[in-house]
Parts: sequence; structure tokens; C-alpha cells
Amino acid sequence: MKAKDKQLAFETILADSFKQHERRMLAYMLANKAKYQGLASVITPSLKDSKAIYLRLAFAILSANSPFAASCEALKVANEKPGKIRWQDLSVLSGMTPGKAEWCNTVYWNCQRDPKQYLKAPSETWQGYRLRLAKTVKGLGLAKASFAACLLYPLTADLACIDTWMEKVFLGYSSFKQLNLATYELVESKVRAYANKLGCNTFLAQWMIWDHARGEVNTHAIFPGSHK
Repeated sequence: MKAKDKQLAFETILADSFKQHERRMLAYMLANKAKYQGLASVITPSLKDSKAIYLRLAFAILSANSPFAASCEALKVANEKPGKIRWQDLSVLSGMTPGKAEWCNTVYWNCQRDPKQYLKAPSETWQGYRLRLAKTVKGLGLAKASFAACLLYPLTADLACIDTWMEKVFLGYSSFKQLNLATYELVESKVRAYANKLGCNTFLAQWMIWDHARGEVNTHAIFPGSHK
């Protein structure tokens, strides 16, 4: 078999494998849409609560390149010591870097002065909002800026956090790779297509795809007041 034919055969196998995964994924999403809408409702913050805004942004910062359990422990520190986190408070947790303490403290004090700076402006597009967060908040790349926006607007965000699991589903990557904006938006558009098919927002679709890929439900009920 020629190299070109081998490549075509390999791509066909991958396409067939994705179709099988997609059928199972869509079945999961259809069966659980209402459940996830409920979960998203529970974690939706009051956008008049500066600390709630701070904690969503802090978690996005803390969860970058960090296991979920360690990120949750770090969030507890962020909640207990707002604006006063020391690097030593986080250093024992996996995936934490010295900058994360400083970045979270900066967000907290900025929220005390003007929390609206971290919210989506009425005239702002979701894309513009995401890019503004990525540009102005230290510690947030494209994926985590998207995640921060989604945690602030879980029931309406037309964005997706394309992380390791999402890259595995749609790109076949075995580990996280930084995506350029065009590739990121391409994957995101695929998630949006599923959202449109199900009649939900893009983040909700991404959350269901993420959980299906991982094989377990993550409620994200990690913020004060969300344990209902």
C-alpha cells in the first residue's frame, strides 16, 4: 500500500472512530441537558458581588496547568485570604506557580475598586470580551480567559474552554497544546454547532462534552453559596 493510501486509510479509521464517539456524546448531551442547566444555574454568580467575581477569575488563574483537586484547594486559600495570598500558601499544591498568588491578589483589589472592569460590556462581543480578559488579566491565556468568562456567565456564554480534554476529543491530542486563535475558534465553532443543535449556550455544550470525555460529572459547585 502506498504512503498516500495508508494515510487515507488511517484518516478514515479516525473519522469512523469519532463518529462512534459523537453518537455516544450526543446521546449523553440530550439525556442530560436539563441537569446541566440546573448545575449552571447553581454556580451563576451575582454580578453585583465583587467577591463572587473575584473568585471566578481566581479559579481560572489557579486552575491553569493544575489538577482540579489542587485548584480547588487553592481556591479555598483565595477565599480565605482575599488580597493577601502568599506564595507559601500555594506552594505545596500541584501546578501552582509564584505568580498565581500575586495575580489573584491583584484581581481582588481591582474588584474592590471596580468589579465591572471584569464583566462583559453591553456593546462587547463574547470574542472581544474573552480577548480583553486574556490581555488585561495576568495568568489568563486564551483557554482560561474563556473559562473565566464562562464561570461568570455559565448560562449565556457563547464561548468554550478548549483545554486538554477538548483537544483530545476534537484534535486527537494526547496532551495540551497552545492553540493559535484561528484553530481555537475552529474547535469552538464545532462546540457551538452542538449547542445550537441542542438549544443551549456554547459553554453548557462544552461542559457536557468535557464531562462525557472524562467519564464523570463535575458540578463546579466549588464556590461559596453554590453547595445547594
